[in-house]
Amino acid sequence: MRASRWGLAAAVVCCLILPTRVARAQTAPAASGFSSLQGFVIDSIHSGPLAKAVVLVEGTDRSAVTDAGGHYKLDSIPPGKHRVALLNPLLDTLGIQIRTPELTFTAGESRDLDLPIPSAQRIASVLCTPAQRNRGPAVMIGFVRDPDTKAPAIGSKVSLVYDDVDLIGRKKPVVRELPVDSSGFYRICGLPGQMSGTVQVFRNGVSSGEVPIEVTNGFLALRAFSVAKTQTTVVMKGDSGKVKRVATGSAKVTGKVVNKNGQPLRDARVMLQGGGNVALTKANGTFELDSLPSGTQALEIRKLGYSVTQVAVELAANETASASVVTMSDAVPLLATMRVEAKEDQALSDLGYLQRKKTGMGFYMDGNQINHESLSFSDVMRAAPGLLIQPTGDGRTYVISDARNPANGCVNFYVDGTLWQQMTPGDIDDYVRPAELVAVEVYHGSETPPQYQPPGQSGCATIVAWTQAKTETMLHKKKKP
Repeated sequence: MRASRWGLAAAVVCCLILPTRVARAQTAPAASGFSSLQGFVIDSIHSGPLAKAVVLVEGTDRSAVTDAGGHYKLDSIPPGKHRVALLNPLLDTLGIQIRTPELTFTAGESRDLDLPIPSAQRIASVLCTPAQRNRGPAVMIGFVRDPDTKAPAIGSKVSLVYDDVDLIGRKKPVVRELPVDSSGFYRICGLPGQMSGTVQVFRNGVSSGEVPIEVTNGFLALRAFSVAKTQTTVVMKGDSGKVKRVATGSAKVTGKVVNKNGQPLRDARVMLQGGGNVALTKANGTFELDSLPSGTQALEIRKLGYSVTQVAVELAANETASASVVTMSDAVPLLATMRVEAKEDQALSDLGYLQRKKTGMGFYMDGNQINHESLSFSDVMRAAPGLLIQPTGDGRTYVISDARNPANGCVNFYVDGTLWQQMTPGDIDDYVRPAELVAVEVYHGSETPPQYQPPGQSGCATIVAWTQAKTETMLHKKKKP
């Protein structure tokens, strides 16, 4: 076991210097007149080797990259005193520099040097005071940078939302918000050792996407962010009737969507969280989405028969990012007896649904009024008055039109508050499952609330669908600025 020779890293966040132990061993002779160095880089946070880390000898041109097992080897090192440094994106996220004290290299000598990253517990103990750790043992850390300049995103605020569970199992949403420092670094101490939640960054009225975060090792969560200083937006009405701005830009993202068996999924619907352009995956599962804002964003992927999937991506202006391979999970059947109506009512109240229902303007369905066993979304809508539902001719989907306006018959759809961009007639049947519906609103003409009237389409009917993906988010989310 090499573990007996692993020492602490040489430098930790905020320039705290720690001693490094060096293990010496005469192995194969080094080249005449030079020294050699080899060892392992250990990721103590994830309990394994650290691949693709760069080990370099300062003051020389000698460097090496660790292999999949974390091993590196350097030769032709000039004799003398040198420091050894370690570079890796993980260290950037941690805010750590690993750099040894000066080591004496002798001609013809070969030596071993193992470079471990400090453990999650050690990092938490360095960054957080005992009083903070009494509240919880874990810490969430990272840097927030500008996506285009890579400079610290000074003035940013990191907002974390998670559920705190009391002694009898009741969940209570907790919101923790902290600004970044002058280097863009943030840390949120006193978190539970096992925690999952969502985190978002705000800067000068610009926000990142809302992405998941979790603590699984008892002490540490890592998440780097990027958020732009300014943003180009398209003005729309939000869920509450206030102005909502949908961000746009010159960033682009590509990726591939597969099922749990790794098989490509065709016609999965990909869009940015909160609205914007839409892309459908090709036969090989690939997609490309452009005109996106810079920064940390979240993609939302939908396909009938699969659970709604969200994935975080890092975007920059005039660059193409990769979402790599996105795996969609099979949809979990939802039993009516498992629906928690009191909590759903709270979420629907937060979304303004219950308040609009009390006005008597429009048609509303929720709870048992929705036939969750229907074959398609359009089948559910057969219960709503004033709608005409006709087959598209493909044998699967139906077109919903406004029977009260036969001259036009247009219908606008909103799913979870976002205007639905119809790619083909009736395509909403391919992406919204009856089993996931929590509530539906139907309006005709002038009775439509202003937040659901796209410019120039005040005469159209409007269908607003709320799904469990939205209400579950609302149950543990405090409204952010």
